[in-house]
Amino acid sequence: MFIKQIQLQHFRCFKEKTLNFTNNIVLIEGPNGTGKTTLLEALHYACYLRSFRTYTPRDLVQFDQENFIIKIAFEHEELKQKTDSKLHVGFSGKKRLVKLNDKAINSYKELMDYYRVITLTEDDLGLIKLGPDTRRQFTDQAILLYKPEYIQHLKEYKIIQDNRNKLLQHAHVNRDMYNLWTKQLWQKTLGIQHERIAFLQRLQQEVKEMLKAYFDYDIEIDFVYKSKKNTSSFPTMDAFLESNTNLFELECRFSRSLFGAHLDDFAIIFQGNASRMFASRGQQKLIMLLIKIAQIKTLNVQKGPAIFLLDDFMTDFDLERSQIVLKALTDLESQLIFTAPIKSSILADLLLKKGAQRIEVSI
Repeated sequence: MFIKQIQLQHFRCFKEKTLNFTNNIVLIEGPNGTGKTTLLEALHYACYLRSFRTYTPRDLVQFDQENFIIKIAFEHEELKQKTDSKLHVGFSGKKRLVKLNDKAINSYKELMDYYRVITLTEDDLGLIKLGPDTRRQFTDQAILLYKPEYIQHLKEYKIIQDNRNKLLQHAHVNRDMYNLWTKQLWQKTLGIQHERIAFLQRLQQEVKEMLKAYFDYDIEIDFVYKSKKNTSSFPTMDAFLESNTNLFELECRFSRSLFGAHLDDFAIIFQGNASRMFASRGQQKLIMLLIKIAQIKTLNVQKGPAIFLLDDFMTDFDLERSQIVLKALTDLESQLIFTAPIKSSILADLLLKKGAQRIEVSI
């Protein structure tokens, strides 16, 4: 994949903005507040149809305007041939329109088959610092990138979970209905856990291979899946229930499901300890960068190449670490789009030495 051009209209701070990309490595520079992150946000939105900064599309519309438009011209490989495509994403009022090559897109899968980006921002450190919701969302979204049909499993799971919780809120819970919803929740949980665990195993393998290939010193990073009440460790539902004989009473008391994929988590282990507590900020940033690179490598095998967007994430790395990480990034053979403030930095110097296209933005 290769993004050639992006055009924005009434998107955040830009009334109109056009950028042309001519290189596999792009450095977007500008003072704070000039819209560097907004440019990456638009590229990201066109893939996920949601921003990494807000859940409300209306927040992306320029002040005093009613709509925004994102147009992206890109090159992708189809049947081993490079093909030019156009993506149009518009939002007006409460409606969104997505067109690929002038044809309306009706499913997430259609978009993922053509246009894929992975984004890394400062907020992604929340994968380490924040709670289980953040990590569940990351794994599910990562799986969706190469397996869009996974969304149907998540939707079916949510329906089962909601119905089971409604049942548990009754003063007198029908035991037959409870058993029926429990069986369905168990079965859907196993399917989702299987996908998540398989993804984390692939991700961990890629991370370990990168650590071995690029770092001279020993670094250990592991991912450990954690299921509520250890559901993933039981071969059958009967075995799980035999080990949790008071589950019915507890769930009736709390009026909600106390097991299932919606409660699962995974731990990011650094040098044998929880990275949230024992890794420094610099180490946490390295972990996140490796995770995202591994995600691109995994996606490349499963679906195809992706664009990597890095929003002012590496500017505080020292020379040695910047050189190592940049080698891993360029070995991806993906288009890399960086943002950085206008000032002398190790990252900018290294990128320009590699022939990066330099773009300066201003309001």
